[in-house]
Amino acid sequence: MINLNSFFKLKSIFFISLIIQFPLVLNDIKSDTLQSESKETIRNSLNLNYFKKNDQSDYILGAGDTISIVVSRDYPELTTDYIIDIDGKINIRKLKRIYVENLSIKELENLLNEAYTEFVKFPDVEVNVISYRKIKVFVEGEVENPGLQTMEGSSFAFIQNASTKNNMNYYPTVFDALRSAGGITRYSNLKDIEIIRKELLSNGGGYKATNVDFEKTIKYGNQSQNIRIYDGDIIKVKRAETPQENNLSLAISSQLNERFIKVYISGRVRNAGEIKVSRASHLNDAINISGGLKTLKGHINFLRFEKNGDIMKRKFKYAKNAKRGSFKNPALINGDIIYVG
Repeated sequence: MINLNSFFKLKSIFFISLIIQFPLVLNDIKSDTLQSESKETIRNSLNLNYFKKNDQSDYILGAGDTISIVVSRDYPELTTDYIIDIDGKINIRKLKRIYVENLSIKELENLLNEAYTEFVKFPDVEVNVISYRKIKVFVEGEVENPGLQTMEGSSFAFIQNASTKNNMNYYPTVFDALRSAGGITRYSNLKDIEIIRKELLSNGGGYKATNVDFEKTIKYGNQSQNIRIYDGDIIKVKRAETPQENNLSLAISSQLNERFIKVYISGRVRNAGEIKVSRASHLNDAINISGGLKTLKGHINFLRFEKNGDIMKRKFKYAKNAKRGSFKNPALINGDIIYVG
């Protein structure tokens, strides 16, 4: 428990928290008996304590969040909305200017309950986020455009059908972060994506990490692996040893990756210039889409700007039947340059 003194003196702390619960997934090879036992266990554990599941929110407050604070239902005049300013503070009634950044909702409620005992009998503080700040996450590794990604903290949507009208908030997930980074590459290891997050101060602060099998999300629609992301998260996509063409196809069909990329082709081709090709295309596909080579042609010069700033160059003779993914028929990425001498 954070004491009241630290409530006013907390300074900016960067930390990572991860409270993730994954449902038990039964293996296909397990017997019907084991599955029945598991179902019975779940039934027996289902009681009123279920309502208290995830009672301690792991969303961490920061500058730009708008929060509503109810001190007590008996004192409605103390209920007010506050915007956390750039210094991480709010100017709250009775307590004046206090520092709240880096606290979870539950931590703030506990501290305010302690603080308001001086002014209110039996305070029962409720804190709710009215609007979420933009979040910044760092995506690194095997994605098209690694680096800092900025997204909305939540997106508001109005849904209407024949029987209901609903207003809903949608929160960014791993899928959204990867899509913001341009999607995956052919070498993305989706089975082992590492996520690092700020830890709650009441849990000691610092950093925590977990790994998700995101392949299950794009392959089977398993949303337990597509967890919500928070401001300050770091997402690491490791490199697979071999190309994962099937995953790339799934990423395209699920709109994780854009369906088309742009490459530039010039020289002894029939239709030179910028062309749009499928993300699954190879060099020979681009040549065919450009109308094919002219009768008199020289070597093919292939250039690519690497993520680290280097320029990859290849020079070779055209091979119509070259294997897809080979040296003479490489898989294409956005911005590749092909020049036929």
